[in-house]
Amino acid sequence: KESVIYAENIWVNNLIPSILPSLLIVSLLIEYNLIDKINDLFGFIFARIYNLPKNASFIILISMITGFPTGSKYVMDLLDKELIDEESANHLIMFTSYSNPIFVISFVGETLLGNKKVGLIIYIAHLISGLFVGYLFRNRKNRINDIGKTKVTKKTFINNLVDIINDSFTILINMLGIIIFFLIIISIIDRLLPETIITKILESLIEITVGITNISKYKINLRLKTALIGMILSFNGISIHFQTKSIIEGSRIKYHKYLLARVLHSLLCFFFLYFFLYIFY
Repeated sequence: KESVIYAENIWVNNLIPSILPSLLIVSLLIEYNLIDKINDLFGFIFARIYNLPKNASFIILISMITGFPTGSKYVMDLLDKELIDEESANHLIMFTSYSNPIFVISFVGETLLGNKKVGLIIYIAHLISGLFVGYLFRNRKNRINDIGKTKVTKKTFINNLVDIINDSFTILINMLGIIIFFLIIISIIDRLLPETIITKILESLIEITVGITNISKYKINLRLKTALIGMILSFNGISIHFQTKSIIEGSRIKYHKYLLARVLHSLLCFFFLYFFLYIFY
């Protein structure tokens, strides 16, 4: 019962305020042909670095500010509309999964660690390591001109809005169910295993919010604590993995690429953070 109530609180207080607005706004941008403006402004920067079509720039930028697992949703949307191809989608899924910056800087930095500056350092390391993963797996062939233009929707605005709201809440309700399931698993672990740093890391790998809260309270030095939190955020947690898998299920996007990227992302973020804190803090 406590796990279900806690999951509902996370859903209402964290997920809906941070994810629902972005799902609605970004989906409308896609429907009404407005992402072309963003791609025209930033397309050549990301396209040249990652050898991706210009349309991919929109997803990369949005994923940095909305928080996971919305990056996967937008990759799916553009793939379904044939604005990116299968190869680009499988590349994008590897480095468009970031934590919400407000969540990292405000909740993790200020609330849990008592320092916004540390939260900002975590987010920068989280972002840099993720973008580096994308660069490592970039296509060797330049595909900057391999793009299409979005098609303006023929539905009325209200019909589009209702469809988008339905799709958004389907994703959010699936996320709630997955979080409840894994919080129940964590409550069982708490009762069966002794409280150690290994137990807390295990719980963090299952569900991020509970896990990093526990890590923040554990008596270890700030550098190691911060590096562990960055690693956990970059892995995304098994709960986020299940949410992402539910979004891409039945598509041509391969989950194993996402999993490989998250493991590498988490390791890089750990070492980057440990190094950054050694120099700057």
